[in-house]
Formats: sequence, C-alpha cells, structure tokens
Amino acid sequence: MNTITKALLIFCLFNQQLLAGKPKESSSNYNIRELALPSEVDNLPKKTGAIFHSPSVKGKVLIPVHFWGAVGKTGLHFVPLDTNLINGLSLAGGPRNDANLDNVRITSSREGVRKSFNFDLNEGGDLKLEDFKLRPGDTIFIQKDTFREERAYYTSLVGVVLTVLTSILLFREVRK
Repeated sequence: MNTITKALLIFCLFNQQLLAGKPKESSSNYNIRELALPSEVDNLPKKTGAIFHSPSVKGKVLIPVHFWGAVGKTGLHFVPLDTNLINGLSLAGGPRNDANLDNVRITSSREGVRKSFNFDLNEGGDLKLEDFKLRPGDTIFIQKDTFREERAYYTSLVGVVLTVLTSILLFREVRK
C-alpha cells in the first residue's frame, strides 16, 4: 500500500479515538515507515524465530514489536496500534512455563529517548500494565527461569559426590 493510504488510515484511527472520548495522541509520535497494514504482512512466514502477525487482526494499523526470551513465539510480531503489554504478549503466544515473570523488561523509544521499563507480571501484574501501550520498535524480553535446570545439575552433583564418598568408605572397610 502506498504512503497516502497509510496516512489516511492513521488519520481515521486518531479521529476515531478523539470521537470515542480517548485522549488524542499526536500522529507525529509515529513514523509512517514503521507502520504496516494487515494486507502487507499476509504472506509472511509463520514459524518460530521469524516474523508473525495475527490473522484475527483485520483492518487495523500494525506496528512492529520484538518479543525475545521465554515467549511462546519469539521474533518480530506485527501487533495492532495501541496494543498494551498483556495483549501483545498474548499475541506472541504468551509466556512459556519456564518464564521468569518477576522482571519483564521492555526497551522502547519514548519522546525521542531510548528507555527501559521493568514490570512484574507475577499474579497477573498490576493496573499500570493496562495503560502501557506498545510502540513501534519496542523490544520485550522475558528472562528464562533456570531454577529447574540448576536444581537438576546440583542434585546430580551431590549424587556423584555421595557415590565417591561411599566408595571410599567401602574401600576402607574392605581393606580392614
């Protein structure tokens, strides 16, 4: 789609927000080259580590957002404009079972400055998650919880040490 069509869609979107009583966000905050329409991403491959979009999103302007770490589908996702963190994470397949939700980190450009935001999503998060809207180029990183892996490693290590100690004690008893 050409730039004029994108601009017209964005203009309609912002006017619709104004009529709905929502605060109008300045269109100058978005770079038109960072936006996409669903028709522009229809033929993208849909596999892990690739580029994704939700086919259920129709007729909305899309923004590119990166999801990394312990997420169902890592990679570049095209999500609707004004998507909040929880909805964006859901569109990316949600957090995996091994996700550490204590410190979800988002890197974003806000007011021309690159900023980092941290959220605690344990127990469903808090109300400020509903207000936090994803922006074009945001990167959401969810760290992997390594407790289970570390527990298995240390349990194995203790087992080896106990086996060696038992062997030494048995060897001493047999020598007597």
